Amino acid sequence: LVARSDGDGFQHNSFVNAISTPKGGTHVAHVVDQLVDAIQARAKKEAGKGSEIKPIHVKNQLWVFINCLVENPAFSSQTKEQMTLKASNFGSTCAINRAFIDEVVEKTDVVSAVISEAQAKMTAQMDKNAKTGGRGKRVLGIPKLEDANDAGGKNGCDCTLILTEGDSAKALAVAGLAVVGRDRYGVFPLRGKLLNVRDVTQRQVAENKEIMSIVKILGLTFGQHSDKSKMRYGSVMIMADQDYDGSHIKGLLINFFHYWWPDLLQGGGFVKEFVTPIVKATKGAEVQTFFTLNEYEEWKKQTNEGQGWHIKYYKGL
Repeated sequence: LVARSDGDGFQHNSFVNAISTPKGGTHVAHVVDQLVDAIQARAKKEAGKGSEIKPIHVKNQLWVFINCLVENPAFSSQTKEQMTLKASNFGSTCAINRAFIDEVVEKTDVVSAVISEAQAKMTAQMDKNAKTGGRGKRVLGIPKLEDANDAGGKNGCDCTLILTEGDSAKALAVAGLAVVGRDRYGVFPLRGKLLNVRDVTQRQVAENKEIMSIVKILGLTFGQHSDKSKMRYGSVMIMADQDYDGSHIKGLLINFFHYWWPDLLQGGGFVKEFVTPIVKATKGAEVQTFFTLNEYEEWKKQTNEGQGWHIKYYKGL
């Protein structure tokens, strides 16, 4: 018999030749290992590659009753509480078929429970790695962070974290702080393209220092709805080149927030962009600026390929 455990980890009631074995043994392992392998495979398939399903996640959800007849059983002690005889010497086999697994999965909903446990444990580990927990006046241990003076305080929701494409863009942003001040603006440089969180496991996210840094700086908590009043910053501003790489970086950042905290993007205002022209065309005192290549290409069609105009491309900010 197989059922769901009562939430206190793996449980079993087992007998060998009418002898109770409260400590289990090889007969329990022989059955449970088959169950775990089959259910783990189904949980992995249903959860997708973004989750990390371990055998212990499956075993923790199971309660099994086993009553078996074994030739010449051996035990760990004279109390016969745990059988130690190798499965190859049982004198018979217990092969669990697919139909039985189908019935267990259907009647116990064990697969969804396994996925939930795996995700909950990894989410807790991710928060531990990021040392998150919402608002905090100071953030330590993050190189190159220029924290806003008001971040994590009563005015934290009015602060904006500027995420720049590399150190050169950070230098430009920091120079701009001399004009707007450091009270409401912080700066953190990104090292290239962010991890695509939809294509990796939760463990890979947890081990990614850049993502963990962003989470810690903003004061977010994995697996929970965002609350801007409890965050260190109320918005982010993406400061990236106006080229395809810059667009990719913006998309990956938005993808990250949408995957873990979709409510942040509802209503607008959380993600902002520092926009600069990608092309400038000049003819005497007349200046045309273009913020996308598509816009520029349309203009060229209307001006005989820009004949008579001086064209300048801006790769960086």
